[in-house]
Amino acid sequence: MRRRPSRSGQAMVELAILLPFMMLLFLGSWTAADLIGDNDTALQATRAGARYAAELGDTLPVGGVTALVCSGVGVSDPNTCQVDQDIISQVLPVVAGNMPNAVINEIDIYQPTSCTNGGLFTSGTPDTSSGCPPNNGAYIPHSTELIDSYPISGATAQTPTSLAYGLGERYQNHPDESELGVRIVFTYKSPTLSLFSQTDSQYTVVRLAPLE
Repeated sequence: MRRRPSRSGQAMVELAILLPFMMLLFLGSWTAADLIGDNDTALQATRAGARYAAELGDTLPVGGVTALVCSGVGVSDPNTCQVDQDIISQVLPVVAGNMPNAVINEIDIYQPTSCTNGGLFTSGTPDTSSGCPPNNGAYIPHSTELIDSYPISGATAQTPTSLAYGLGERYQNHPDESELGVRIVFTYKSPTLSLFSQTDSQYTVVRLAPLE
């Protein structure tokens, strides 16, 4: 005569079956929340950089930081490099220590072509009244999108791989201010789900006359 397993035995078997799925659900939820938090931190960092970029406009900061070695093939604009470094110095402290499971790959300072006159900025000409739609100023790689792109190693910006967005294009005299964009690209790796990694980006576009 076969005996039926006890209720406690059945519960243990059911728990053994369900536990891996419950753990996966828990770890997945934790990873998603952590990734969302890192995206929010990156967004806050781009806001700080974009606000400062707009305040500077096409002028050099007074007593600005000049710590970036901006040299290499095709790089010959030390004034733009100095301003870019000051903008980056506003971005990196926001993410430092606040994104422990992510690596910052690059920081970009760019001119959103969807925010200007057909992608061709003309000094002294105001932007279109329609603003940034359809992409709200997100960076779109193509030949008319002016961008300064800085790879990041640890907490230090490296020699730019692109230096096309010079100060002469950052016209910020009222009422003809141009939009300026700052973008962060980072790779997140889950500390609990070792196979999960994702590369994301966040950006902010600001139009604001510099402070006098």
